[in-house]
Amino acid sequence: MSRTFHIFAEREFDEFSRSLIERLSGKIQSEDKNYLSNVNRTQYLDHIVSEFEISPLGLDFENLSVSTSERLIPGERLPSFEFGFLRGGSYPKQVIKYHIPFSGDEQLLHYAPSQRILNTREVIVEKKEVCFEIIDFYSDPERIKRDAEQVLNLLRQQAQYLENNIAQHNQQLRPRAESFFDARKAEILKQSQIVAALGVPVKKSANVPVTFAVPVRARKQVVPKPSASSEKFSPEPRIDQAIYDEILQTIFDSGRVFERLPSTYADKDEETLRDHLILNLEPRFQINTTGETFNKSGKTDILMRHQGKNVFVAECKFWSGQKAHGEAIDQLLSYLTWRDSKTALVYFMDTKEMTAPLKAVAENTPSHSCFVADKGKREESWFRYEFHLPGDDSRPVHLAILCFHLPRQ
Repeated sequence: MSRTFHIFAEREFDEFSRSLIERLSGKIQSEDKNYLSNVNRTQYLDHIVSEFEISPLGLDFENLSVSTSERLIPGERLPSFEFGFLRGGSYPKQVIKYHIPFSGDEQLLHYAPSQRILNTREVIVEKKEVCFEIIDFYSDPERIKRDAEQVLNLLRQQAQYLENNIAQHNQQLRPRAESFFDARKAEILKQSQIVAALGVPVKKSANVPVTFAVPVRARKQVVPKPSASSEKFSPEPRIDQAIYDEILQTIFDSGRVFERLPSTYADKDEETLRDHLILNLEPRFQINTTGETFNKSGKTDILMRHQGKNVFVAECKFWSGQKAHGEAIDQLLSYLTWRDSKTALVYFMDTKEMTAPLKAVAENTPSHSCFVADKGKREESWFRYEFHLPGDDSRPVHLAILCFHLPRQ
């Protein structure tokens, strides 16, 4: 049976938010090491953020309704100074009950927002409705309306303050989850390197649970947890994000030179333009950089290797329309091995203008079957995406698409 309570006043929302973040951290810490090392980072973060996000609490004031009943009201609750009611007696009075439909987690009705009005109201929850009562002491409908409006205004304001807190919680959840995930993965990598340095076989402990599931009350639709290999994780050679960004910036700056000197570059073919990019890349990085190199299922235009391992792969093409764009992504992904994670697709656009091709890139790239996430633009003609390898969605591929305008002379 439902009980009456003081709405938005019983517990602190900030404590609730902190407890969810602590549980999120604990969930990441409890994951199997090999799973966390192999799982697709973006998909895992989508899953765990959705699990600990708070769905907004919606009070539907537009569909407010009332019901009435007559009840015996104790004399202690009546304004005896006006009507002379006696203590200890009971008197029949009409009671008007206001019903406010709501959506979201009922427990949020008990939490006080960090910014709030220092006032509350006793309510009861019945069938997904917040209900409060007003006793008709004076047979005056206008007075009832005024009293009810005071309560409704209080609930509107408190609900808005709580909505602000929920939005703040949800906004901080992703960066906090990223920080916990990256710190845990770095710790696992460090442990793996230390164990590998011992030079002796590692005996696997028996009867150790793969993971510890922290119980979470179901509140909303949660993004399914992504699958990942449970095979032993081995560190892989790869360039870090800062070097990847520097490589892309070098290509972008070189392409801008192409655009500023159309008489020099506009009539060059793909191979010549690619060679100019390699000439700018090779002296800047202590990484072996080659062109037209065999890699997995074909030749890739630009391939950077470290100690025999691929760390950056790029394909250069003249823009040939939407259909060819999807095929170009397919071709680039087909060149990649499971160790590749940093890639680029470089377009030379010999069209009269850039608006339509850039729009086509933006609209059609997310429709690819291996698309994971749009990471936003760095520049108007520099797109950033996350993909996964065909048939293996646990292996993230960072794909930059850089577009340069080289209209035919």
